[in-house]
Amino acid sequence: MVRIVKGYEERKNELLDTAQQLFFSRGYSQTSVENIIKEVGVSKGTFYYYFKSKEDMLDQLVKRMTSQILKEVKKITERLDLDALTKLNEAYITIRKVKLENIHLIKLYIKVLYKDENIMLRHKIYMSNIELLVPEFAKIIQQGVEEKVFNTPFPHKAARIIFELAQVLSDSTAKQLLGAREGDADTVIKKFEEEIEAYEDSIERIIGVKKGSVNIVDRNILKSALSKFKVEEDKTLNLI
Repeated sequence: MVRIVKGYEERKNELLDTAQQLFFSRGYSQTSVENIIKEVGVSKGTFYYYFKSKEDMLDQLVKRMTSQILKEVKKITERLDLDALTKLNEAYITIRKVKLENIHLIKLYIKVLYKDENIMLRHKIYMSNIELLVPEFAKIIQQGVEEKVFNTPFPHKAARIIFELAQVLSDSTAKQLLGAREGDADTVIKKFEEEIEAYEDSIERIIGVKKGSVNIVDRNILKSALSKFKVEEDKTLNLI
């Protein structure tokens, strides 16, 4: 039998892709490291060469999605034909698009990481996301200051505060989703809209731009996303 040698990134992504598929089909708790390595056809030593644990794999899956977001956001920040406010709103559109494309991973993330025992892993992932995305948003805010559209003497700190507030929003909405019951869709959507409006208002105040300038989530898309997420008991979530 010929042994197939793969490059580092190729093998790592193969393991991640397989783990993600098994997490979705079997459930996170029901998927073991043994299941993953058997599916890929590698040794346990190979697995631990790439990952410290199954939890580390989930961390890496979220980081991979964040890196995808960063790649797309950088395309926006590097454009010379867009003003800062357009770039800011386009960046949020990009984040929304990538998250919708990875809705099953978002479901997995929320169900697993919002367990009390995973609070440290959740914080680690959150801090990693901040370090990746804040610099790009700081560039947009700095451009807005130079264009005299935004008004803040601290572009980088403003970007960081915006993401810290985003985490508060994420925590609140995740808990609403996890606590929702069948028939709660309209109530959850209303609460989401209120939280998002408060967040948009906060961003506008932080960067000193007029009210109504920032639109992080299209309300129709929000409703579509929630329907995909399935506020009622979701079979995929019940597997985890």
